[in-house]
Amino acid sequence: MNLERLRLDDLKDGPGSLWDADLQIAGGTLFHSTVWASYVVAQRPNVECLFLRLVDEAGQSRGMALAFRTVWPRGFLPPFSRSLWLDALPVVLGANRGPLLTEFLRQVKVLARRAADVDLVVGSFASPGAATVLRDLGFDCVRRLEFQCPLDVSEENLWAALGSKTRNTIRKAGRLGVTIHELAGEEAARELRRLQRASAGRIASRGGPQLVFPGDGRTDPVRVLLGAGVGRILAARFEGVYVSAALFTCFNGLVYYTLAGHSEQGLRSQAPTLLLWEAMKRYRQEGARTFNLGGCAADAADERSPEHGLFAYKRSLASQCVECTSGSVVLRRQVFRVVSGLRRAAAVLSHA
Repeated sequence: MNLERLRLDDLKDGPGSLWDADLQIAGGTLFHSTVWASYVVAQRPNVECLFLRLVDEAGQSRGMALAFRTVWPRGFLPPFSRSLWLDALPVVLGANRGPLLTEFLRQVKVLARRAADVDLVVGSFASPGAATVLRDLGFDCVRRLEFQCPLDVSEENLWAALGSKTRNTIRKAGRLGVTIHELAGEEAARELRRLQRASAGRIASRGGPQLVFPGDGRTDPVRVLLGAGVGRILAARFEGVYVSAALFTCFNGLVYYTLAGHSEQGLRSQAPTLLLWEAMKRYRQEGARTFNLGGCAADAADERSPEHGLFAYKRSLASQCVECTSGSVVLRRQVFRVVSGLRRAAAVLSHA
């Protein structure tokens, strides 16, 4: 088995332009695609993309992955500060998927070592399983839970799967007069980010990340997803104001609840739940197969966890709860300690 490497510029013309078509045949997700690569680069200009293909002795593709490498400008941080990461596990083809995934990740690890990357992180967006594979390859593992609903059922069955409490919540939002709208362009990005800022304090209080883009609607990276036709922003309106907004992505039949923001008024009016239900119905009608509500840490299932409310909410909306595993491995331990300190210092300076 060999690992072939392409960069984003290599895929603009020629055979490489077929990457996304091949990816859909292989069963890949948005997190392996050229669109996701462009979105991440728009968010973080100090990043390069690597499209990786596992090829067997006969020249047949046996797997595909999208990796990112941090490449700091010369003089900003030392050249040995590079990191390699994947947002999702590689997608592999064939009956022996476990051994293929092991070989793919082993070769990615070799690639990172040869490039003198300090560490390697393998994420698990829409990537269930693989805990044993990652542990056997020496990764430190973190368990996550993701929540999803099959959309290839009748609307009646989809409604019934929500449970009586959630159905009553949706009915309440409708009685209060909450309405759902699809936004476009600069307005879509602007409203999403405004409502994300409203959510920021609540997310931080339970230990979650701050995901708010600091720029304006004209340059927002989410417009990469909207422009490519894989992203959609729906917003809930209540008493003349947008009170809840969410970015959904859809690729290869999988809908992913990617970003969201809600005001206090939105939460009181139950707008987020109605918004999700309307999104499920629309994507079902358009032929999507699975609706993924995103995830949370596995320990959020514990009632003592600050994220337990998020776990309980998503669990009430999803008929399936799947376990995913992310992994990280330090490849240069002494350098990692130094670089971690430099990164913290750089982060402080960038916000000064």
